Amino acid sequence: MEKKRSFFNLEETLKQAVKSFSVLDPAEVATKAEVELSKDRTSIKVPFIGQNFFVSHPDGKVKTVEGEEASIYLAIIILHYLVTAEGKPLTGRWIAYRHLPGGDVYIEPFQKRAVTPFLKTFGDRPEDFQKAAKALGGHCLETSGISMLIPVLPRVPICFTIWPGDEEMPTAANILFDEAAPSYLPTEDYAHIPAIVNGKMKGKV
Repeated sequence: MEKKRSFFNLEETLKQAVKSFSVLDPAEVATKAEVELSKDRTSIKVPFIGQNFFVSHPDGKVKTVEGEEASIYLAIIILHYLVTAEGKPLTGRWIAYRHLPGGDVYIEPFQKRAVTPFLKTFGDRPEDFQKAAKALGGHCLETSGISMLIPVLPRVPICFTIWPGDEEMPTAANILFDEAAPSYLPTEDYAHIPAIVNGKMKGKV
């Protein structure tokens, strides 16, 4: 059974992420994560699903362009990205969630939190899906279904796919990740990000 994250657990996760980030060389982080470091080396600009966030170093505070603090969920994901990024090139080869490290353990929560809501939202609206994905900077991929690559973070693209149904087969969907995904975020974060993306796509149509 899926365990819900309590606010306390999120706070502790954030503290650990800030602690890990604070001891890193910001210039090295910026290079590996393909993000922009300020001239005084105290702030890193991170684009996240089309919105820029600024992460101060070493205190790890994550804020919007307007100076508002990011939600704890977004702050954790962005810090995890900066801490985890290894700088490996993306492969262009797509893998299922279950093939991420430990992904088989989280596969049921991933289906409930990510794939099922995406299918319910856009399964019978492929044109809206494509329009919304493009509004987030996405582009079409040549696959067996209707696939859109959406850039979540500089080195975290995610592929959303719909296979329209017919009289014999129901509409299906899946969400895939670049083979290099483990080099940029913990597996559990990849279970949460698609829901955030889906929410933003819903807001575009």
